[in-house]
Amino acid sequence: MSRGFKGIIIALISFFIVLLASSAVLFLSGEKIAPNVSIDGYDVGRMTLAEAMNELKNAFDNNLNQAYMTLKHGEKTWQLNYKDIDYSYDYDRALAEAYSLTRQGSLFNRYIDSILIRMNKKDITIGFSYDKEKVAQFIKNISKEIDSEPIDATIRLVSGKFQITDEKLGSRLDQEKAVNMISAAIDSKSIANVELPVEVIDAEITRADLSNITDKLGEYSTSFNASNESRSYNIKLATKSVTDVLVRPGETFSLNKTIGPRLAKYGYRTAKVIINNEYVDGIGGGICQVSSTLYNAALLANLKIVERKNHSLPSSYIAMGRDATISGDYIDFKFMNNTPYPLYIYGEVKSNQVRFSIYGKNENKGRQIKIKTEILKKIEPKIKIIEDSSLPVGTKIVEKKAIPGYVVRSYRVIVENGKEVLVEPLYTDTYRASDGVTRVGTKPVNVQGTNSEEEEAKTVEN
Repeated sequence: MSRGFKGIIIALISFFIVLLASSAVLFLSGEKIAPNVSIDGYDVGRMTLAEAMNELKNAFDNNLNQAYMTLKHGEKTWQLNYKDIDYSYDYDRALAEAYSLTRQGSLFNRYIDSILIRMNKKDITIGFSYDKEKVAQFIKNISKEIDSEPIDATIRLVSGKFQITDEKLGSRLDQEKAVNMISAAIDSKSIANVELPVEVIDAEITRADLSNITDKLGEYSTSFNASNESRSYNIKLATKSVTDVLVRPGETFSLNKTIGPRLAKYGYRTAKVIINNEYVDGIGGGICQVSSTLYNAALLANLKIVERKNHSLPSSYIAMGRDATISGDYIDFKFMNNTPYPLYIYGEVKSNQVRFSIYGKNENKGRQIKIKTEILKKIEPKIKIIEDSSLPVGTKIVEKKAIPGYVVRSYRVIVENGKEVLVEPLYTDTYRASDGVTRVGTKPVNVQGTNSEEEEAKTVEN
């Protein structure tokens, strides 16, 4: 090889060394981001951090003002604006990553990185953040427009015919699931509409259920003294609370719960009630006649009696063994709907009678229900005699009437095709005797005619 050719080779090598050194200085020095670098598609190569920040904000912030997500349910739509949930881009992290390219490792590694980036474009994904609590609050507000409770079908007996209204479905927005769906859409930068997850809630009582109420299962009535205005008013008020009442299959009916407290502020009046084996004035007198009448209707409907207690004294309006008392919130009358269909209770007061009818579906039209009672024992009362010197001899005044007590057993008899197929023992009730009080006069009787004759006789003898 000639000296001239060697010189040319050395000159070329020197030139490339100088060129590479110059390019290294160009790529690895200064405050600018390496060329061929972009952030979410926006070219920030050969820009300073300040220039790149300004470029990104102009691009992304303007888009953010118009960014929203459409939420749908049925015909309704809502717009979730990104600015309302404090959506923001992490410019600093993206720019820091872009700036760090070609600035990590040894000088040689940095130089190689700069060559590779120049040959293969590098795009950095910009990060973002938002307030998930505000998303949850937005969904909570929407739920107020969506959520609704189902409305049960209703039934009423009007002029001897049943009128049924349709049920209405309810709806409930699954708020947690909705927030997760929105978060997933935001994270994936999806622009598709979000169909909100809404649960349809069925009504518990439907027209189909109530359509099974076709038969009168049991009915009973008792009479009262209509001239006793306060007691009559209480009977009417309580009966009104119990009419148009629906009892679902398996549900237990409570008379106390249905009527509520018998207090003056709810309109109840003072009438005779039994307290400590005595008839005294009390608020709500007459309610036990409502309870007893309904008890017998439930017995004749062949329903399961859950709770029932007899009075301490026999009642004038119903036979012993067939009464049911309630008191306060501690003595109740309850029965269960042990049929597979809903029951409908209808109560009414006409003239001097209170009547309860229980309707449902009778799947055994040949069955009859009868109630029997028998007196097991009579308990004689005691009569207290009080001698009263203010009353003439031979005078008797019954201050308190004596009432005998009884032990009575009751049965429910099921008759099918004219034959007794079941005799069901119900209760053995004790009615306490109520002792009487009678005042007997001890004052001597002064008969003037008799005294004069005696005096005349004594005079003659003298």
